Amino acid sequence: MNDEVYEEMYRVESRHWWFRAKHKIVRSLLARYVPLAASHQNPGAKPRVIDLGCGCGYLLSLINNDYDAIGMDGFSQAVEFSQRRGVRVEVGSLPEPVPFEDASADAILLLDVLEHLEDDTTCFERAVRLLKPGGVAICTVPAYPWLWTKRDEFHQHFRRYTRGAFKKLMNVPGMKSEFVSHMNAVLFPAAVGERVVRKFVPLKEGHGDLKVPATPINALFRESYAAERVLLGRLPIPFGLSLVSVSRREEMVAK
Repeated sequence: MNDEVYEEMYRVESRHWWFRAKHKIVRSLLARYVPLAASHQNPGAKPRVIDLGCGCGYLLSLINNDYDAIGMDGFSQAVEFSQRRGVRVEVGSLPEPVPFEDASADAILLLDVLEHLEDDTTCFERAVRLLKPGGVAICTVPAYPWLWTKRDEFHQHFRRYTRGAFKKLMNVPGMKSEFVSHMNAVLFPAAVGERVVRKFVPLKEGHGDLKVPATPINALFRESYAAERVLLGRLPIPFGLSLVSVSRREEMVAK
């Protein structure tokens, strides 16, 4: 992504409903699938979480007290913003170089990252090698190719995903799927309408789209989206603007 996107993200992600809700969802999934007692081989140690493509590091700052959390990003602007937040971050990019040892993480996060990678299959296969046996990968991607707009181009996406394509991508030897689901369903109708408008009134060149709504609207959107964390992995969500998966490493993945 370009520098303008990171500057925009750094400005708004601690307040914008979309980031705040997604972070609540991810933290809920971590609590469910990577309990704080996960490092049973080293009692008292915090589970290690590696956020691959960590952006400006705000999520890392939220989970840093509970987990041994560290990030990786390939863009100097992202690393600089993350360091301002006082979180640990390494420079690296998938599939190589990755500055972490294989089988060193209790969880990896790939949050709206895979759509930015031209060879998403190779990159995901490389990423899961970082997991210990029993470790989990939590991934999110944008849904529905037919929702493609200039916004995707501005954020330098290669694709949006169907549920089938995303599920196939997650099907890596040695990994067992916990669930694959749509999410951000409550706001789906309004967002689809906005995307349709964008097809006729596209995003202006060089302008971002992450405006924080008025406080009551921002709070309503945040809590509506975040409430889905109770359902994910328990009840099916058949549609939504994004897809999320949790998969678990069962055995060592061949290099």
